Amino acid sequence: MRTRTPLLASLVGALALFAAPLPVSAATAAPDGTYIVQLNPAMRAPHGVASDQVSQAGGELVGVYEHAFKGYTARLSAAAAEKLKQNPNVLSVEPDAEVKAFVQTVPTGVRRIFGPSNPNLDIDGVDDVRIDVDVAVVDTGVDNTHPDLNVVARTNCQTGVCVNNSGVDDNGHGSHVAGTVGALDNTIGPVGVAPGARIHGVKVLNAAGSGTLSGIAAGLNWVVARASTIEVINLSLGCSGCSSSAISTAITNAVNAGIVVVVAAGNSHANTSGFFPANHPDVVTVSALTDNDGLAGGAGGSTLSCRSESDLDDTSAFYSNFGSTVEITAPGTCIYSTYRNGGYATISGTSMASPHVAGAAGLLTSGANKPTNRTGSLAVRSALISTGNSNWTDDSGDGVKEPLLDVHDATRYPPS
Repeated sequence: MRTRTPLLASLVGALALFAAPLPVSAATAAPDGTYIVQLNPAMRAPHGVASDQVSQAGGELVGVYEHAFKGYTARLSAAAAEKLKQNPNVLSVEPDAEVKAFVQTVPTGVRRIFGPSNPNLDIDGVDDVRIDVDVAVVDTGVDNTHPDLNVVARTNCQTGVCVNNSGVDDNGHGSHVAGTVGALDNTIGPVGVAPGARIHGVKVLNAAGSGTLSGIAAGLNWVVARASTIEVINLSLGCSGCSSSAISTAITNAVNAGIVVVVAAGNSHANTSGFFPANHPDVVTVSALTDNDGLAGGAGGSTLSCRSESDLDDTSAFYSNFGSTVEITAPGTCIYSTYRNGGYATISGTSMASPHVAGAAGLLTSGANKPTNRTGSLAVRSALISTGNSNWTDDSGDGVKEPLLDVHDATRYPPS
């Protein structure tokens, strides 16, 4: 049996903050007049084009992107931005906007998706098997010195330009997500769905869990440039009522490059169709399940250890978004995982459900199973859905019961 490390006393304040999922606020224009410009994909020299266009507009160039999409981020006047839209080589000019983390595995989550039942995962408290997969956690950063995580790379993209070997997780959200994906199977803390997965921490959100679309654009560009290495992206973030053609293109190009993109549905108990990027057609959108005992059957009662609210065992989490744009559900309530500063924490949200699915996608894409194109990436999404089970109660009221993530089948989940 693996030992459970008690929560650190220093995390009490943070846990109180995360006791209820914070609402996702509508996107607001960035105060510094920052814009994301998407260029014609046929452009061969985006750096030169970006420099010329921004200079002519009297603006300031922030970052140039050529992997996820052809384009750049720049500080421009509103008039210059409007004029730039008339350029025939410009597909879109979008104001930067704020996005927020969907705040809030614990072994109960990993148990509920039957991770220990799969002998290929060898979950036994001994760090002798590590899943051969690379997962990008695009979030608040990841604690790269955490003893329970295998962090192999990190970058800070908050400004719209990625700076490698930087980006401290000053919030904890990204480190928590990373632990659900791949915390080591050892003698401390929790174990992840894909134990020992190589984590790439991409910081796009600040200490308050907020960031901008331009930061995400830079982060996705950084990941797609490494598509030969990275198999999965987890995005436990988003905004209500916002959209971005550039970010949508970046996600599609990530999928075209063979990367599986997993996104949290959101915590507003609303239809996911109004939330971006959860409503993107190419991603795996994940709602949250409340599971109180790590077991099937709905016998875990309604008492929650980490929240004042009560929610029945094996039902839709009361905060979770829902609707036909959701592909799959996974445990998201009272999830125990790694945290910043080498610690551990128990928090809730679709942010915590999404990395369960990202970890499962890591199992399907590990080693020689790595997809190399859109067909392969979408086949992984189909496999996640088709292997799910229906042994839970959908009380969201949307009339659409998505499958519950299930990785028990060693013949379908034979990771390298």
